[in-house]
Formats: sequence, structure tokens, C-alpha cells
Amino acid sequence: MNTNGILRKHWFHVSLHFATDAFLFTLAFVAAMLLRFGGESAVSLWAHWPFFVAGAIVFSATTYIASLYSTHSANRGILERSLVLIVCVILATLVIIGGTYLNSARPLGRGIMLLGTLASYLAALIHHIVILHGLRNSKERVAYVVTGAFDEAETRLFASFGGRNLEFAGVVLYGAYQPTGKLRILGKIEDLAAIVEREKISRVLCTNKCLGDTTLIRHFCKLRYSGISVMPLISLCEEAEQYVPLELISSEWLLNASGEPQHIYIKKLKRLFDIICSAIGLILGAPFVGAAALAIRLTSPGPIFYYQTRSGRFGRQFQMTKLRTMHVNAEKDGVRWSEKNDPRVTFVGGFLRRYRIDEIPQLWHVLCGHMSFVGPRPERPEIITQLAKEVPYYEERLMVQPGITGWAQVSYPYGASTLDSRRKLEYDLYYMKHMSLFLDVFILLDTVRIILTGGAKAHIRAVTAEETIQEWERLKEQPAAVVKPNFELETA
Repeated sequence: MNTNGILRKHWFHVSLHFATDAFLFTLAFVAAMLLRFGGESAVSLWAHWPFFVAGAIVFSATTYIASLYSTHSANRGILERSLVLIVCVILATLVIIGGTYLNSARPLGRGIMLLGTLASYLAALIHHIVILHGLRNSKERVAYVVTGAFDEAETRLFASFGGRNLEFAGVVLYGAYQPTGKLRILGKIEDLAAIVEREKISRVLCTNKCLGDTTLIRHFCKLRYSGISVMPLISLCEEAEQYVPLELISSEWLLNASGEPQHIYIKKLKRLFDIICSAIGLILGAPFVGAAALAIRLTSPGPIFYYQTRSGRFGRQFQMTKLRTMHVNAEKDGVRWSEKNDPRVTFVGGFLRRYRIDEIPQLWHVLCGHMSFVGPRPERPEIITQLAKEVPYYEERLMVQPGITGWAQVSYPYGASTLDSRRKLEYDLYYMKHMSLFLDVFILLDTVRIILTGGAKAHIRAVTAEETIQEWERLKEQPAAVVKPNFELETA
């Protein structure tokens, strides 16, 4: 089933809240000017509207950086949100004040700034109360279509991959198969439409094996034309949690994912975006690199810059440049994973790593085309060779340009193990399928948050029992059975 439009629902909601906050902020200052000057405000509006828009963008951007649009922010109450919004409104108001003073012909008065700030804060607070209410009370009920042992085994993976805002209502049976586990049976496939209405089902899940059955497809199409989503579990993970569980990936998924990004974006628009961002970043980052270079020289003997071979797109190797953060000869005993509180890292190097200052020189590689601004992190060839043997689909990362920052970097903490590399790959594969200019912009904003907070935090994920995974993988290899509906089947 084609679920491409559904998969972007998360980012649609993020964009909608982003735009709503920006609109409310701008509207508040326009209203303040109209209240203050009445009909005489037209000239001032024309002169100052760019600063209102700039302030609105800064307000929405800082609100996103504070993670107030995230589905994981449901545990942040009204008091915490209200305090964060105060800071965001003040920062955006300072942008307007600075802009209006640059336009010295008609500066805005304190009365307008006070009214606009107060009105924008109240409007944003109401908006975020609505967001919080939706996050805490929106619960989507999910039903699974079960045709055999493999489908039943996959229902047990739902607890790990399903998402916190989803509720597993039960299963709908097709054919004569009777579940062996403790599953709530909702009914038979012939009554699917009635079951969906009775149980208030928002989504119907099925395995990829079900999609080859023409009878099931007819039932699924009826639901989709009624507005009910029908999708495999892997698609639900993409939409609800924005990552792709490796356990659920198939060759069919990889083929469809590789055809998602538009070629014109990858070849032209993304490259233009990289050139502009890297050029601006090199200019703005030059003072930080200069200060860091001086600190390295004064505190640690050895070169200022560190050069290391990394693999780019399609495995092409290049020499990546970073500010040196470790002692000289840190790998004299061989290649090692970087780890938390790594003893090889110098005192200054720890600070540079925490705030990503050591990576600023990599902007030169973006400008030269070796890297992209956003993408999977470039890894060392020997580590790629090692991980490719232990992590399935790991070499898929090499199909796109590596990046300074990426969805994996802002979504998962710094990794120092094979398991961490596996988890990060799940986020990289999500980005590779859904890459777009909008997603790149949001990742850059997330990067600002990571820099300010000192690192990403992993969201707790339920762990599926190893025997369940092994059973599911064993059944996955078996050919799909020919299923014939049993109209005399009774439900519990």
C-alpha cells in the first residue's frame, strides 16, 4: 500500500505549528501598532513589517529548538512551557528592537513593543496549551490483520515499535487461523468496516505478506477511501517515531525508499543549500576556529588540525579535517571507538566536542562537495568494513552524501558500540528516504539545540524479547501460505 503522504504527517504538524506561532507573533505586533496609532499606522507598518516577520521566524525557530513541537514534549507541563515561551518571545522581541533601531527613520515606541510582546506571548501560550492538550489526549487505536503465525508474531513487535500515542485494540482474523497467544479478537475480515467503526480504529496494520492477497486488498482499499490508514508496521514506525527498525526492513522497502527523493533536489537544490550554508558558516565560524586553535596550541603539544580518512558517497575516500581534540598518538594501539569521558580527549578538546566547535573546519569539505551539510556522518573505512559484517544494511549509508550533522546525530546520543551504530542507522535510513529541504532546515535547528544542550538524548524504547525476534525472523523466511476465508469462524 502506498503510504507516502501519510508518512510525512509528523512534519506537516510540526510545520503547521511553526507557521501558526509565526503568524500569531506577527499578528500581535500588527494589532499593537493599530491600537496605538489607529489609521496612521500604515506608513510604520510598511517600514517595519520585515522586522516583524524576522522576529516571528526567530520566535518559531527558538520554540522548535526548545522541543515544544515534539511529540515527546507531552510530559512538559504548562508552567515549564510558559517559562520557555517567555524566553522565546523576549529573544524575538529583541530582534524587532534591533531591526527598528537600524531603521532610524521611524523607530517604534516602548508602548507598541510592550503591547506586542504581551499579546504575542498570550497568543502563543493559548496555542501551546492546545498543543499540549492534543499531545496528552490524542490516542489512536490500532488493529492488526492476522492471517497466520507470522502475522501474530509481528503483533508482539508492536510494543517496541508502535509509539506512545498508539493503542493496540486487537486483531482481525482472515482465514481459519486461530491465534495461540492472548490476543483480543475483534472479528473477521468480512466485517472489517464495521469493526473499524465500532472500535473507533484509526489505523489498520498488516504484514507485507498480506499485501499479495487480492481479497485483502479489496478490503483495504475500501478503508482507505473512507479515510482509514492501512499500512505495514514499518510505515507506522516512520510516521510515529521517525526511524526505521532494521528488523522490519525488506528488500522491497529499500527499493521503494531509494526512489523517494527527487533527483532535482539531490543534485541541484540540496547542493545550492550546502554552498550557501557552508559559506555563511565558514565566515561566522572563523572567530571560533581562531580562538579554539589558540587554546589547543597553548594547552596541548602537537598540531592544531587533525586529518583522518573518511568514506564519502559510494565509498569514495577523502581526508577530513577537524580541530584536534585528542592527545597526539591517541590511536597508537590501533583504531578505537570514541566513548563518553574518553581519556584520550584533552581538556580543551572535551569542550570543543561538547559544543561541536571541532567540526567547523568540515564546512570546507561541504563547500568543496566532499560532504553535505546534512546527511549520515562520514565514517572511517575500516569501521565501515567492521560494521557492515555486524549490522545489516549498514553500507546503505554510502548511497548519499555524508553530512556534518544529520537526523541520527540530533536524535540519538554519541555512539560507542555496535548497538549504537545500529540504532543510528535506523535514523539515517529514515532521513535517506524522506530527505527534503524542509527536513534539512529542521535538522539544522535541532543541531542548534544539541550544541546548546551538549548532546542528544535517546528516547527510551521498549525492548522486545530476543526469542520473539528470532521467532519472527524464522517465520519471515517461510513462504506466504495461500489463505482461504472461513466464513464459519466464530470470535471470542
